[in-house]
Amino acid sequence: MTTLKFWCFGAFGVPMGGHSLPGYGYTSFNDMQVDEIDWARWQNLVDTVAEMFAAPAAYITQANTKGVEVLISSLKGGDAFGPGITSPPMEQGLSQQVIAKQQPLYVRNAKDDPRWQQTQEYTTYNWVSYLGLPISWPDGHSFGSLCVVSTSPTDYPEVYMRVLALIRDVINSDLAHFYREAQLLTQSYTDPLTQIYNRRGFEELFVQNRQLARRLGRRMALLNFDLDGFKSINDNFGHAMGDEVLCAFARNLKQSCRSCDLVARWGGDEFLVLVHSETDAMESSMLARLDERLAALGNLPAIGYSVGMLRIGCDDSRELEELVMMADLNLYSHKQRKKKS
Repeated sequence: MTTLKFWCFGAFGVPMGGHSLPGYGYTSFNDMQVDEIDWARWQNLVDTVAEMFAAPAAYITQANTKGVEVLISSLKGGDAFGPGITSPPMEQGLSQQVIAKQQPLYVRNAKDDPRWQQTQEYTTYNWVSYLGLPISWPDGHSFGSLCVVSTSPTDYPEVYMRVLALIRDVINSDLAHFYREAQLLTQSYTDPLTQIYNRRGFEELFVQNRQLARRLGRRMALLNFDLDGFKSINDNFGHAMGDEVLCAFARNLKQSCRSCDLVARWGGDEFLVLVHSETDAMESSMLARLDERLAALGNLPAIGYSVGMLRIGCDDSRELEELVMMADLNLYSHKQRKKKS
């Protein structure tokens, strides 16, 4: 699995990075390194389920942008439906039904029930018995399913159902821990007012972006924004209106940037943007989009800004503090030019 650190927390909603992929909108756990999950324990749980039910296979699946993907397969399951195997979200599968309805499903014998004879479990894998329970994120959204399958009809006793539910609850508990850790980390990187990155988030992600730029031999640009006359907005309209102006500027600034650009509130009415700059016109086109958006705002005082830009070569070794200081000098020069004009 590839290493994916902070940005993996886009998994809790629409995937970060602006990709519009078919499926359920969550990032595949098989595509990122999730240290908060005890994968050996999950494997042991699935193997225990298969052994207890005397079944040829048991699985933990995840509903993600790929479809319904197998995360963990019992050792008895072999390679026929192993980890990484994915069914499209539109597939007429039993696990898809469990996930969509978030309800348990027990098919004792598909041969005797035509409702299940068109499912991929029956037509592709010849599974005539299926027992699946939904796995959920702590916010109520579907994560996937825990299921056990058999090529023979079954009639499991009620105690088996209760044990399977307890095992499912262990998995839910692990997800809740992972979710809490991710939410805390996300909150520590996010400005609570504007919901963009804060200073800490920008500082740490700047390091990763610089490393990427160096590997690709690509330059970057640092843009430092400061709102014009923000104090007068607070004085004349109140701090509540000032907060609305900050949020509106942050929202429109982020929407004017690409998904790969780093946008943060540095403090007060100062904002930073780090752009992977492929062309000289990239920054000016971003500013043009921002101006167009701000001009279209209604019900708010006019929002003006000054900006200082600093280009950063792929071999630039200056620390972020110095780079911000240089961009700030350019910002000051812009303010002075505007006063004279």
